[in-house]
Amino acid sequence: MNPEQTRKTNEASAEQGKAILAAFREETKHPMDAARALLMQMLYENKDTEYGKKYGFADIQTVEEYQKRVPVATYDDLAPYLERMMAGEKDILTAYSFNHFNETSGTVGVPKVVPMTDRQSEVFAKYNNLYMYGLMGESVDPEWMNGRAFCTSSGNCRTLPSGLTVGEASAKMADYIKGGRDALDAMIRTMYTSPIEGLNPEHGVDTKYVHTRFALMDREVRGMVTGFYSVIVLFLHYIETHVELLIHDIETGTISDEVEMPEGVRKSLLAKIEPMPERAAELREAFKNGTEEPWVKKVWPHFTYLTGAGGDGFEIYDRQIKEHFTGGGVANIYSGITASEGLWSVPAGVNDFDSILAPSAAFVEFLPVEAGDDFSRCVTIDKLEEGRIYELIVTNLSGFWRYRMSDAVKVTGFYNQTPKVQFMYRVNRTINLAEEKTTEKALQIAVEAVAKEMNIDLADFTVYPNTEVTPNRYDFLIEPRKDVADFDMDALRESVFKHLCEANPVYYDCYADHWLDKPEVYFLQPETQLLYRDMMVMRGASMNQLKPVRVIMNERQRKFFFMLRA
Repeated sequence: MNPEQTRKTNEASAEQGKAILAAFREETKHPMDAARALLMQMLYENKDTEYGKKYGFADIQTVEEYQKRVPVATYDDLAPYLERMMAGEKDILTAYSFNHFNETSGTVGVPKVVPMTDRQSEVFAKYNNLYMYGLMGESVDPEWMNGRAFCTSSGNCRTLPSGLTVGEASAKMADYIKGGRDALDAMIRTMYTSPIEGLNPEHGVDTKYVHTRFALMDREVRGMVTGFYSVIVLFLHYIETHVELLIHDIETGTISDEVEMPEGVRKSLLAKIEPMPERAAELREAFKNGTEEPWVKKVWPHFTYLTGAGGDGFEIYDRQIKEHFTGGGVANIYSGITASEGLWSVPAGVNDFDSILAPSAAFVEFLPVEAGDDFSRCVTIDKLEEGRIYELIVTNLSGFWRYRMSDAVKVTGFYNQTPKVQFMYRVNRTINLAEEKTTEKALQIAVEAVAKEMNIDLADFTVYPNTEVTPNRYDFLIEPRKDVADFDMDALRESVFKHLCEANPVYYDCYADHWLDKPEVYFLQPETQLLYRDMMVMRGASMNQLKPVRVIMNERQRKFFFMLRA
């Protein structure tokens, strides 16, 4: 690592981000102007596509006309168009150039694909990278610029007969760098500890080992960059459970035979490492008392920040990171609402769970959740009301027109004239056995309250909507950080029932009317959710896209989690 080059790179990125931050804040003063201008531009530029001709984009002059002419679409509606685009057809949904499809994690059902157009790629780069650097440059101790970040991202892709690729966007980064893969490796290692072998891995590479090994080698790590805060827990837990192996390899400059690694990749990595006995001694000192107390700042004394999707919806992991890994005192930059389909909001500030809608990143309409399928009730960004919950209907730069995301957000306030929001839940992931409509958010609130009341060191949880009993019931599977013995399960069941009714009073009404029974509760073995993620990665899912299983949605998930009851 060249410390001077790292600092210069971080300073340059922060300076670019500062300009983007200023422009964004100006835009928030008149968000509807920016949103309307973006929509009109997209309609004009895509008027000659097949979809544009079908719905008369050329004749649409107002937002209202757009809403009347173009129907709200689901993924199934767009799938036939996407299949043709994957076969190489052009000007179907979008006129913008692309050579890659982002693939969703596919934790439920068949993975979905989204064209990664050049225009959409620019939005991701602008807000996911430079905007974040600008925010850090403004709000985080400048010390962060003196070191690299521990990055957990890994991405690969497959090539279709058409020559187009499908996979994670990060797998295509080398295409945009002059000099290709080697140049990308040199560039990213000025900012991140991981080499290209971890970021764009070949099949069979243990990326958790690669990322953690190279991060531990660098005493000057300043922060951690990830997709979700649950992934931060995954990687830090990996260090705890493999600490002796990792330290031994760092000391000797080797890669253990226990680590899964194709020989070509092993040889490539060994050329980038050397024995580091002094660093190994520092690490042994840092872990001499085990991992019962926060250890991150012992390993990396200047650790300053974390960034990824955290805060609302990820509080369990946020709490674990503070209590068990960092001990607090670390700046959290919670990323906004983003997905393979696009980016809808950006962080409001450091240690702030709110995010600010990004008016020119996509054109978004907002459907009050109580409206159901009445799309005539969709409103634009200038009509949002604080305190209300809306489902997102998005028009993005990848050819998805009035696409129903099924993501629900709550308006929490305003920045200038632009709404601030928090992600609430997936509309299609509610449990609805008797019209009770329990959201993932309500389940989380209930389980967190139970853990506090019953003094459970909570690691995770999932819930199975059990329709095999009469009346139907919820089966809660609670995962502690350590094995639990001699627990009062009757008291635990009553606590779960009480707090579930508080989180969703309609549940009690359904119980009182004998439509639902009281919940059943089980303990899971520690590390169950981590093991599930490993299994899904082995099946081809992306580690950095996998969200925790909050509601068991299929038979495979049911068998897995119930098999691992304590």
